[in-house]
Amino acid sequence: MKKYKFMVTNQGEIIAAQMNGRKENKMDKTKRNRLLAFAVALAMVFTSVMTPSVQAEAASRGKTVKNVKLKIGKKTVTNKTYTMTAGQKKTIKVTVAPKTAKKNITFKSSKKKVATVTKKGVITARSAGKTTITVTVTGKDKKKTKKTVKLIVKKATAVKSIKLTIGKKTVTNKTYTMTSGQTKKLTVTVSPKTAKKSIAFKSANRRVATINKRGTITAKSAGKTKITVTVTGKNKKNKKAYINLTVKKPGNNDNNNNNNDNNDNNDNNNNDNTKEIPVTSVTATISPSSIQVGATAQVRAAVQPGNATNKTLTYSSGNKAVASVDSGGKVVGISAGKTAITVKSANGKTASVSVTVVEAPTTGKTDLSYDGYNLKWEDNFDGTSLSREDWNVETHDPGWVNNELQAYVDSEENIFLKDGNLVLKPVEKANEDGTVSYTSGRINTQNKHNFKYGLFEAKVKVPKGQGFLPAFWMMPANENLYGQWPRCGEIDIMEVLGHETNKSYGTIHYGNPHSESQGNYTLASGDFSEEYHVFNVEWVPGKISWYVDGTLIHTEDDWYSATEGQGEISYPAPFDQPFYIILNLAVGGSWPGNPDETTDIASSAFYVDYVRAYQKDSYDENVQKPIKDVVLRDPDANGNYVINGNFAVQEDLTDSKDWSFLTTLGGEGTASIQNNEIAIHTTAAGTADYSIQLVQPNLPMKKGGVYQLTFDAYADSPRTMKVDISAPDRSYRRYLNDTAVDLTTRKQTYTYSFTMGDNDDANARLEFNLGASESTANVHISNVSLKKTDEIVIEEGKKTVLADGNYVYNGSFQEGEGRLGYWNVTKNPGSEVKVTNENNIRRLMINAPEGTSPQNPVIVSQEELALTEGNTYALSLKAEGENGKSIRLKAAGKDFTFALAGEEKEYADKLVLDTKPTDTNIAFYIEQPGVFYIDDVRIEEDSLIKNGSFNAGFAGYEAFVDGSAAAEYVVDSLSEDNAADFSIKDTGDADWKIQLKQNNVRLEEGQWYRLSLKAKSSIERKLMFAIQRDGVKHNDDWTPYSNQKIVDLGGEYQIYTDEFQMTEVSDNEAVFSISMGAVGGAQITTQHRICIDDISLEKIEAPETPPVQQQPGEDLLGDGNFTDGKGAWIENVIAPGEAAVTFENGNAKFDIANVGTADWNVQLKRPGITLQKGKTYTISFSATSTAARDIKVALLSEKNDWYGGADLSLEANQEMPLTFDFTMEQETDLNAALVVSMGKIENKDTPVSSITLKGFSLILKEEAQENPAS
Repeated sequence: MKKYKFMVTNQGEIIAAQMNGRKENKMDKTKRNRLLAFAVALAMVFTSVMTPSVQAEAASRGKTVKNVKLKIGKKTVTNKTYTMTAGQKKTIKVTVAPKTAKKNITFKSSKKKVATVTKKGVITARSAGKTTITVTVTGKDKKKTKKTVKLIVKKATAVKSIKLTIGKKTVTNKTYTMTSGQTKKLTVTVSPKTAKKSIAFKSANRRVATINKRGTITAKSAGKTKITVTVTGKNKKNKKAYINLTVKKPGNNDNNNNNNDNNDNNDNNNNDNTKEIPVTSVTATISPSSIQVGATAQVRAAVQPGNATNKTLTYSSGNKAVASVDSGGKVVGISAGKTAITVKSANGKTASVSVTVVEAPTTGKTDLSYDGYNLKWEDNFDGTSLSREDWNVETHDPGWVNNELQAYVDSEENIFLKDGNLVLKPVEKANEDGTVSYTSGRINTQNKHNFKYGLFEAKVKVPKGQGFLPAFWMMPANENLYGQWPRCGEIDIMEVLGHETNKSYGTIHYGNPHSESQGNYTLASGDFSEEYHVFNVEWVPGKISWYVDGTLIHTEDDWYSATEGQGEISYPAPFDQPFYIILNLAVGGSWPGNPDETTDIASSAFYVDYVRAYQKDSYDENVQKPIKDVVLRDPDANGNYVINGNFAVQEDLTDSKDWSFLTTLGGEGTASIQNNEIAIHTTAAGTADYSIQLVQPNLPMKKGGVYQLTFDAYADSPRTMKVDISAPDRSYRRYLNDTAVDLTTRKQTYTYSFTMGDNDDANARLEFNLGASESTANVHISNVSLKKTDEIVIEEGKKTVLADGNYVYNGSFQEGEGRLGYWNVTKNPGSEVKVTNENNIRRLMINAPEGTSPQNPVIVSQEELALTEGNTYALSLKAEGENGKSIRLKAAGKDFTFALAGEEKEYADKLVLDTKPTDTNIAFYIEQPGVFYIDDVRIEEDSLIKNGSFNAGFAGYEAFVDGSAAAEYVVDSLSEDNAADFSIKDTGDADWKIQLKQNNVRLEEGQWYRLSLKAKSSIERKLMFAIQRDGVKHNDDWTPYSNQKIVDLGGEYQIYTDEFQMTEVSDNEAVFSISMGAVGGAQITTQHRICIDDISLEKIEAPETPPVQQQPGEDLLGDGNFTDGKGAWIENVIAPGEAAVTFENGNAKFDIANVGTADWNVQLKRPGITLQKGKTYTISFSATSTAARDIKVALLSEKNDWYGGADLSLEANQEMPLTFDFTMEQETDLNAALVVSMGKIENKDTPVSSITLKGFSLILKEEAQENPAS
């Protein structure tokens, strides 16, 4: 049950090396490692040195501008004519000779309605016409040089018509019929061709049929749906066409499609009544092939050819006393023995598989012991409603984690008590647009009942059905002690997949990169959905054990808490802190998959009879982490680690030995070994790449090993598959990244090399993934080889800057033996030095006896920090001791003395290393008797944003990619000058789904700052950055401190800045974040690349505010009639909100398909408005809605501070003029925004509708007045 948004995955020089696109020899690697080491050293020397500005350099020379050259792209446009299309953006590059002469550059457009130009030289073509762009360069001698570009803007081409075809049949705005299980390709023809910018597809009822981004329709189940095709023209206007799709069950005779086009037979096999295609063969597999009495297995069968007319199959058991089989191929073990299961087609073709049934084991059962335990708390749910003294009810939006569909709500419809049970019930709601939505329940005991160690128990009955995932689990009460998930730890006591309700899972999650340990248990008979079962976890220091009905199913004692690039927290962290209990029922998501037509939502629920927590009187926490040797097996005589790589042995592909063929999440297919190759036949591609999968586990990986994977492959028709090498014991992190393999009909050899940078692993896994592909063509694989070609030494031990930017190791005293890792202690007689651990508060404690003096001190020191000359560092720590006493610190030869105040206090100073220090050690000297405490010792780069140049890799940053998004990231030093490089395949549906962030940014109340960065993208898209309060540490309070800056990225680097004042109380733990997900609600599934570099935050003087000149009666908007289309207006559609937005004919139209869960999920925004303190304004516009509903109108700051507004009611299908007055009571704002919110209005019935807005004006009144909204 993964919970949090931020995590760091495995990165480093190996991935960066792969970016070069070539193989490296050993000499290359040696040179590269030396260069990277040198680069890190350079980072330490130069990252904190302020680069002098161009202005300062020019001031020292004062030369005259002699020449100015203007370029757009590669074209020189100085005093020339240039042509653009409305909607396009281009940047003018200005070259000044000599460079040192330039003082200032300004840009101006003579006709802003035709085109505007920013102070950075970015031209935006707005409407057809002509304008002159004037570039003025002012030299240091104050002389001005002007150059111009004559700009012609042509009207963007509009989409005139759309034609939809399936095969040879034209289906534009018509009805079309398919059979469930069929797939059809919808072809879109746009006229004129040059008008098309993008095409989007949508099915109104995804349970009936889905359509992917390439236009492939998949008929799911009987019913009707509307397929809408939206074509966006280069003029940014949309045109739509549709198909009314009817899906029928197989066997229904329907000739509707043929009535209109007799040539469509090739596209609609179900309509061909003249030619019967017989079944020529049947293939079958069974999984598992060995089961216990009462357990089940599944036979999966397929016919050849795939387009056979009659695919009906029957199943029979050779010995019904041993095993039975139903009409769907489900096998049940009856008694011990072995029998054949035969699959037969309607025309007599057969295939057989064998199943072995064994008695359920009577040994190995470990009875759970309650000896020494006392019942600390229980809830038997015998009341009339949930006890809010014991339980918190969580509320979360759909998609919050794991791509789950449900919203968690506080409703008696979803959470209630009945017959002595807690009932968590899913509820399905049909939306007006034909889609469905789900709600469910999730409760926890956080800070009401927290437990550190114990025996935890629940008696439950789970729901049965595709898409359900009930859970009984635990999370830490303070998730910041060791850091966010997964570092904080998670204990899953019970999870059961709704489509596999005879099997339960028990898991822990921990570490960073994410690791897990999981056990599972399959019932010999019965079902977790048919009767109640008891689930337990016993958690003691250094050991966690899982039980089902008293049977031990899994034990784990080996885990860790660490962040990559930092040290490991002392064992048994993270499982040495208070946890709380959670019960929930998820609907849909990455693991269980989504509900389908077989899921009975209405009659399903998660029942909990009781929950109990037991604890012992005391626990011995003095435990040591087990030392486990990793034994790596040898390769074969040819050096190949893959077993049966030449497929010479016919294997049982359903077991876990050597090769295994697996299907899941809608994937259907078979595999067989013949003629020294394996052939994989896919009948349904499923919804994930691993829905169809060939794997080989137990591959040994040696740290530092250089490996080469080779194989031969081809397909019956061109298609792609993916290959990777993963780590099942380490949450499937990749040793060889997911790699797309383009297959042709000709057998080819594919070769991939990688270096193992992780610790030794005896259980890596080779994966060939064929799922979620448009093509289901057969794939043939042979001659698979994995060999170690070289081995390099990965150096360890030398200190460098840590991932959080600190040069001091274990500065928070959490790591190593006694939590004193990396520190050396020199005691004097009678002294005591240890790390406290009261309520998980860890501080270095030094108890110095009488006689302690400068000649007889207690010393705590650390050697060889990676400090270098020429740098200034920020030194900080917390310390406590008796008032009047002091602590002396010596760092890199510099002495510091900190006077103590009798309570814990923060201390800070600068460590300036102008010359090479005699040593780079740090040492605390206690030279007086008494008790002293030290904590949070840091030496870091002396800048507000650390490592803004990325010269030290990602040190100081955390990168996050949500599970519903897809991206990889490195610091690119090959094609870039050490830039953060994000390769994005899918942004996900929210801006935060891909982020780069830095914690602990220090901001002072009242201070002005300038935040800047440079960035570029391989496609035009938006990026957002901001500094805000850390909501993880402040109860989900993410108050913005800076403006939430949304900028447009292009193909060249641009510098983006934000100047802001810190108006809140000073914060030393602010968070800087860059969001690269669906910024502005635009989800992008086109693969692209974003590069970010040169991030800086500096203090500045308060900017001078120019006098505001506004005349009473003046309309401050000027573009409220949308005469230039969208213009300066911004539409924001944030998931789960859905809306199609157009700006045409003087209107802004929002066709809202999903109002989302908050008013801001659908918005129209007009920024750049000046509001003067004390002035009153009149806001007017007209609105029409196809359904009666409320909307919100507000005036906001760039930080989204609320200045004022109104809630306005709309009647159905009536144009309503709306007017209200507003007085600005806050300080004058030069960049306020007018916002109309059309998402879900809180506590209001908010139907989906089409809303048309027009005629906006914002007029300054003569005198301040307050009138109600009308």
